[in-house]
Amino acid sequence: MRLPLCLTVAALTVATPALAQDRALAFELGLGARVSPDYEGSEDYSTGPSVTGAVRSLNLLGLNIDRGDGLGFGFGPSFRYIGERTEDDHSRLAGIDDVDAAFEVGGRVSYRWEKVEVWGAVRKGVTGHDGVTGNIGSDFVHDYGQGTEVRVGPRLAFANDEYMDTYFNVPAGASLAEYSGDGGLYKAGLEMVVRHDYNDAWAVEGSLGWNRLVGDAGDSPIVEERDSGTVGIMLIRKFDWAF
Repeated sequence: MRLPLCLTVAALTVATPALAQDRALAFELGLGARVSPDYEGSEDYSTGPSVTGAVRSLNLLGLNIDRGDGLGFGFGPSFRYIGERTEDDHSRLAGIDDVDAAFEVGGRVSYRWEKVEVWGAVRKGVTGHDGVTGNIGSDFVHDYGQGTEVRVGPRLAFANDEYMDTYFNVPAGASLAEYSGDGGLYKAGLEMVVRHDYNDAWAVEGSLGWNRLVGDAGDSPIVEERDSGTVGIMLIRKFDWAF
């Protein structure tokens, strides 16, 4: 009886670490700054924070997703920060409610071939507004080697009625003409992103973009300038956990 018992204990001792190694998560988080219009449609610019995240591989409870080669299906969180908009800072918005700084949280899915990636994201406002926004895009990707990658592609942005009501509608009695727009496609643009991975832990990413407000958003009296540019820089930390 002692021999089978010893063999069983030994087998469990060996198997337990193996099972633990089968549970793994590799992801990355980025934090940086972005120069963009004071508010969507403003002709003035300011600098604000930007946040990003992505899951590179996940092996948990039978789910096994691995983007070790960067190809195939990918997913991760999606975040967006929108600075506050006040009448004190923008006198032309007199009579329109101030909007607190907003933070949107949601998810992002993508699929990557060797030279092309397509993706989509949906987010919900948790502060500042109660609306829902989304983005879809595609990128042509070129790998220059030694950790440097460049991607360029179109971008489309969508928003629901609640988001439009917060950022583009004008109530009666304001200094601007009364206006009410509906949700839908509200912004289109183009973006170039350059990323360099220094090692297995750190990367840096720079972006340059152009956007144009379209549809009901572009027609809003709040909008001073439909076309805008963005410039961003971000430091990315990569994590690889086995548990």
